[in-house]
Amino acid sequence: MNVKNVAILVTVLMFTAVVIGQALTYYAMPNRYDASADASGSDVTYTVSTNSSVTYTVLAYDDAKEIERLFIYYDEGYAAYGVTHAGLDRFIRQTIAELGVRGFTSEISIVNAVELRDALDDRKDGDAVLVTSGVLPVTVYSDTENKMFKWVEDGGSLYWIGYAIGALYADGKDLFDAASSYQSDIFGADDCILMDAATSTARSADPLSAGLLLNNNNLIYGLNVDAVNDDAGVLVARSLGFEHEGYSSVSLFEKGNGLICVLGGMPGGEERISVTQLISSGVTFLSDLIDSTGGSIVRNTITGTMDISGHSDVGVHIRMGEPSAVYARTFFL
Repeated sequence: MNVKNVAILVTVLMFTAVVIGQALTYYAMPNRYDASADASGSDVTYTVSTNSSVTYTVLAYDDAKEIERLFIYYDEGYAAYGVTHAGLDRFIRQTIAELGVRGFTSEISIVNAVELRDALDDRKDGDAVLVTSGVLPVTVYSDTENKMFKWVEDGGSLYWIGYAIGALYADGKDLFDAASSYQSDIFGADDCILMDAATSTARSADPLSAGLLLNNNNLIYGLNVDAVNDDAGVLVARSLGFEHEGYSSVSLFEKGNGLICVLGGMPGGEERISVTQLISSGVTFLSDLIDSTGGSIVRNTITGTMDISGHSDVGVHIRMGEPSAVYARTFFL
């Protein structure tokens, strides 16, 4: 074998080694992520582990409530507002996938209009409903009340994305106006939903906003937290999103024993990430941040502790990747 052939053979062998090495990197040794959190006395011990290089965040907060059953409303036979059914179907499938990234293993059911009514009639502790159509079906209305909001008062959690909450209802493919008092009926205040397009760069000062990476900054159809609180005389609403003139892109409203989460905007990327963060984290209206930490981790396992003395129903949210999460888990302690 002459020198030229030897050189060619060496080059081929080197190239083959590089290709095999890349294959091993991508397929034989994929990126792995893991986390844990355990309570012992007044402390939480957490671990964050990866064979990759990634940012991580650890949050501890109180009054967390794990969602046990999530009902997602979708019915092609009933009208939606401002979005196609194909778009809604895609958004819902992507939302379920994002919940999977966050380790959400509770029961998820996509329900039609009749099944939604039945779910409201069979409420269990830990139930939540996600509505992305911007419109409730006529099936949740009775002669005397809106079953959805009565269900919330009794302890359910409602997550809403889309047109002004409670303003319209669908009877089949037709849309109808709800009672003109729908805002005060739900929130106890008039003119508390923003009907004009707006965005904001002013994030809420609530530490859970940045901690949970709630980056939806679309304000249209968002709740005016200030107006609701002023009319109520007590704090019944809080902002976790971006704000402008009292309106918030992500807000939590305490209604009776339940929760309404209103996200501004229409079903889209930031709305999807924000709602999956909220659902998987179990943050409630009463939740306050206890402690937080974060940084970068490179092919390592990090262990730390947080003092949770004096707090109950603690949630520990561990997330890797920012702004796009590659892994997240919430531990309810």
